[in-house]
Amino acid sequence: MSQGLLAEPIRETALADQFARHVTYLRISVTEHCNFRCDYCSPEEGTPFFARDDHLQAEEYDRLIRIFSGLGVRHMRFTGGEPLIHPRILSLVGSARRHGVGKISISTNGLLLGRHAEALRQAGVNNLNISLDSLDPEVFARVTRGGDLHCVLDGIEAAILAKIPRIKLNVVLLRRDNGNGLLALVAYAMQRGIDIRFIETMPLGAAGAGVQEVQFLSAAEAQQVIEQQFGPLQPVTRPADNGPARLYQLPAVRSQVGFITPISNDFCATCNRVRLTAAGRLVYCLGQDSGLELLPLMRGSNSDRQIAEAITQGIWRDKPERHQFVSDPSRSARVFMMRLGG
Repeated sequence: MSQGLLAEPIRETALADQFARHVTYLRISVTEHCNFRCDYCSPEEGTPFFARDDHLQAEEYDRLIRIFSGLGVRHMRFTGGEPLIHPRILSLVGSARRHGVGKISISTNGLLLGRHAEALRQAGVNNLNISLDSLDPEVFARVTRGGDLHCVLDGIEAAILAKIPRIKLNVVLLRRDNGNGLLALVAYAMQRGIDIRFIETMPLGAAGAGVQEVQFLSAAEAQQVIEQQFGPLQPVTRPADNGPARLYQLPAVRSQVGFITPISNDFCATCNRVRLTAAGRLVYCLGQDSGLELLPLMRGSNSDRQIAEAITQGIWRDKPERHQFVSDPSRSARVFMMRLGG
C-alpha cells in the first residue's frame, strides 16, 4: 500500500442506516480469548485457536480507527475476549486518541487491571466498564469458572486511584447466582462513587442460550428490589453515545444505576453501534451474524476512501432494524459472544 493511499483524506460524512439511525459508536474487539470462562459467554472448553495472520494487526487497527473517526465515529470501546491480554492495547488506545476520538472506553473483567490502570488513563482511556457479577468469592468463581474475585476488586481500586474519569460496573442478571446479591453490589458501587449497570442475559450462542433459559432475571425485577432498599430512582438523561442503558440517579450519592434490557424492552430503535471483530469483520447487530469482511479490503489495494465507502454502503444496506432474539432465535444462536465483545 502506497503512502498516497494511506494518506488519502476521507469525506466527512455520517454513517447512517435505512432506519434514520446514525452510527457514532464503534466497539472494537482485539482478541477472542479471555482469562475467564464465564458461563453465559464462553463454552467451558474455552475458545478455539486463531492464527495470528487471521487477526487484524496493530497498523491495520490504526488505519481502521482513522477511517471510522473520519466517518463520524466519536466513541470507541475496546473489548475482547479480554482486551487487557492484548500486548498492544495501550498503543491501540493511543491510536484512538491520536485520531481525535473523544470518548475512549475499555470493557474488562478486571483481572489484569491492577497492573494497567494508570497506564490506561495516561494512554487516553476515559471510560471503563468492569464486569463484576458477584461479591461472593464462591459464586464469582463458579460464574467465571475459576476467577479470582479479590484480584478483580484490587483492580477496581487501582482504577479509582488512577482517576480514570468514568468507571462503571457491569452486572449480568442471573437469578440463581446473583439475584440475592444485587443490593450488596449497589452498596459497593455507592461506597466508591462509581456507577453500576445491570444487564439482562441474552441468548447468544449455546452458552448464552443455556444460561438465559434457567437464570433469566428481568431488569424490572432488579429495579424493584433496588428501589425497595434505596428508595425511588430518578431518571437521568442518557448522552447519545453512552450506549443502551436506561440511567437513574441513586439517592444522596454520585453513583448512577443503569439497566440494559435487550429482552424485556429492546432499544433497537436508537441503536448507534457497530462492532469490529479481531478477525476484521464489521458486524452490524449483536443479535445477528451478518456483516462485512474488512480484512481482505485492508490487505488488498484499496484506498481509505474505498474502504470507507464499503463501510458506509454496508451499514446503509445491511444493518437490520432490530435483533430477533425472540422471534427468530436461530439467528443469535450462531453468534459467538467472545468474538464480538458484547
